Amino acid sequence: MLQRLLGAWAQQMAFAICFVCLSIAFPSVAFGAETPPMVRTGPSTRTDYQLYPGDLLKMSVFDHPDLSVELRIPVSGAITVPLIGRVDGLVGRTMSDFGAEITRRLESDYLQQAVVTLTVTDFGPRLAYVLGSVRTPTSVKLNAYADVSALQAISEAGGFAPDGNRASAIVLREDLTTGQMSALPVPASDRPEDIRKDVVLVPRDIVLVPRLDRAYVMGRVLKPGAIDIPSEERISLTKAISLAGGFDKYARQTDVQLIREGRRLSEVNVQALLNGDSPGAEDPILKPGDTVYIPEARF
Repeated sequence: MLQRLLGAWAQQMAFAICFVCLSIAFPSVAFGAETPPMVRTGPSTRTDYQLYPGDLLKMSVFDHPDLSVELRIPVSGAITVPLIGRVDGLVGRTMSDFGAEITRRLESDYLQQAVVTLTVTDFGPRLAYVLGSVRTPTSVKLNAYADVSALQAISEAGGFAPDGNRASAIVLREDLTTGQMSALPVPASDRPEDIRKDVVLVPRDIVLVPRLDRAYVMGRVLKPGAIDIPSEERISLTKAISLAGGFDKYARQTDVQLIREGRRLSEVNVQALLNGDSPGAEDPILKPGDTVYIPEARF
């Protein structure tokens, strides 16, 4: 009898240890319950993970298999969820925030208790771009969980070219909501105190390294890229835009940005300059390393 009891006790302990090991190996992100069911997860269930266009999101509701669904997040950030309907603004939201909204809306109108599990099973492409005077201009894949800095991206592009204007290297970053472009300076030296100020890249960033004898015209022009700045010739901002093929039809001509040494020096109403509506207005003269950025008009 004692041997049978010990055998049964050993089986129970083995089962308990196995359950604990599985729970550690396969955590889940569930919302709406203190003790969610054990679910094997995909690549990501981090609650602070920020969703991005192209991510494939698996959603399941405990004890309601009819509500399980896979959703690919579009650029618009709007998806349709069973029972709930349309959910907006997913791009940039954390999984915990999205899960909390789904739980709240299900429990508000449909279920007494909703245990929602979210998993990102496939990541959308995340790219930044390294352009200008580097060894090999290229796109750089960004990791969803590991930071990639501007200097690391330049290193992936082969490093600075000999004629690269390192002091004027910048990261161009566009606000997807407003279309406003910001310029973030890249550290000009390898000193530890400067490297600590390096820029962590986000998708769609452009790391731009000007050439020592060139300026760049970027954004809504017909031929974006570099233009030569000869030492004996003065190139104005409007002439640089002309050399870049002129504005395209989506250009916001009233807010052209002149960026120098990683900082926005001024915004120029080029439309007024060309139309003669601003007598005496300055048409800035470019210097090597300058970047002219023409934003997109928002309709």
